[in-house]
Amino acid sequence: MKKEKKVNANELISPEDRIPGKEKLFYGIGAFMDGGGVALMSCVMLKYMTTFGIAMAVASTIMMIAKIWDAITDPLMGFITDNSRFKSGRRKPYLIGGGIAVLIAMAILFAPVSNNMSTAGFTAYILIFYIVWNTASTVTQVPYCPLSSDISASYKERNNANTVKLVFSAIASGLAYVLPLVFIEALISADGYLGIFPHISPTVFWILMVCIFGVLFGGGLVLCGLFVKERVKTDTPKTKFNLKRFINNYAEPYRNKSYRWHIVMYVTAFMCMDMISALAVYYATDVWHGQKIGSMTMSSLFIIAPLMVAAVLMFPLARIMMDKKSKQFAFRMGLPFYIAGGIMLAVMDPSWAPPILVPIVALIMGLGFGGAQMMPWIIFPDTVDIDQMATGNRPAGTYSGMMTLARKIGGALAVGIVGWIIGGVGYIENTSGNASTYIEQSDTVLLTIRLVMGICIAVFITIAFIASFKYKVTNKKLERVRYFIEARKNGSVLTPEEEQERTDLVHALYGSKDPGGYANNDIPKDKIIEDNDTENVEITNDDNTNGDE
Repeated sequence: MKKEKKVNANELISPEDRIPGKEKLFYGIGAFMDGGGVALMSCVMLKYMTTFGIAMAVASTIMMIAKIWDAITDPLMGFITDNSRFKSGRRKPYLIGGGIAVLIAMAILFAPVSNNMSTAGFTAYILIFYIVWNTASTVTQVPYCPLSSDISASYKERNNANTVKLVFSAIASGLAYVLPLVFIEALISADGYLGIFPHISPTVFWILMVCIFGVLFGGGLVLCGLFVKERVKTDTPKTKFNLKRFINNYAEPYRNKSYRWHIVMYVTAFMCMDMISALAVYYATDVWHGQKIGSMTMSSLFIIAPLMVAAVLMFPLARIMMDKKSKQFAFRMGLPFYIAGGIMLAVMDPSWAPPILVPIVALIMGLGFGGAQMMPWIIFPDTVDIDQMATGNRPAGTYSGMMTLARKIGGALAVGIVGWIIGGVGYIENTSGNASTYIEQSDTVLLTIRLVMGICIAVFITIAFIASFKYKVTNKKLERVRYFIEARKNGSVLTPEEEQERTDLVHALYGSKDPGGYANNDIPKDKIIEDNDTENVEITNDDNTNGDE
């Protein structure tokens, strides 16, 4: 009888699964678009369109129409990237070509053409090129997302790489939520922004957006495409496009119970951030119009900046709690602060509340947003592993396409809710032709802005909080998921106890008894590993990453 061997879980990472530090850096740089693209459009597009005379309800509808287009292109791009077999990988070429397209699309979208067009013409222009922008985003983000799964077979290495990615994503989110609001307020204010940033013209606004965000997003994707390696290779044969199969792809990821709850957590949390960023300018310039903090006039920066700073400060704690407890615990641990902050922003009124409370409350909200922003992208590759264990397939591109689509539709719906409700109660758009003209809003509109801020945050974050308890994947379970994936790939025969464990795991995490099948007699004879040719290996986990059950 052979001696039992103990192996520390940290030693199970093979050399081919390790990701060099420089590569993690380039992988993280690719997240500039991932973290900032939707954030930028959520916070600036609605105000940009209404500033140049497009009715708020129409502006919100434009954003939704673009997402209907995404409902076709995102899953289609998922099919394309899953069936690509380039020498360099399935994802990388799309990041390079798409990164260039992102830069061009942004340059066209924000081109200063409004003064040379009628309102109807400008509306059509924005609709067309916002769809172009979304298409360029799809070409890059659908392939970029499954890189978190394809960059390494080791979930520990993936966690480390995705932590680096999320640092860059957080930087991009901070820049994308803050700088465009600075630029748009400098555009609409004749006195500039906070007395330190001068009033700018539409042309300067365009130059700033393209030179900063176009280069940051597009350039980051190109570098990622050039220098990041896809280590997890597919052994699934290419499939021809089939309309019925394409339609079924919409539902395929959602058969995975863990993926469903992951999407609920992800979309509801980010919908709240999108609503806050879309409302920030209106909340600051209309609800708190003329109020000062010290010598500085109230602006959206006093909401978004402290929120993002607190979120970034929460990242190290979220990373620690992810290892000590679980990813879902790290996601939800600060959400009560998020809810409390949203309610306080809704309750506070300039007639009695000192303006300094606004950034303080935003700071409190950021304590909740940190974990909610960080965890979904670390969770994503785990849901793909669960599908592979259950079905034998690894449709990372399809999963990515549906996740990207859910994020875009959620963001557009969040901004749409803002626009449709506020526009419905009588918000007055600027039709003077002068972007710096201030339009005073009614008390009903001001109250509605506050209520939308508080009620929607409380509702959506509560849903995210509940969903986090429904997501049952832990690090201990993931180790077993990887074991069964490798056993299937190697053609290993499972013992009856292991077969039962796998069946129970599939039922608990995927939601079906055995969708992919794993009968021992289905394994090719030349792949069967006899019991007497193997050693018993007991896996211990000395780094306390078992997670909470």
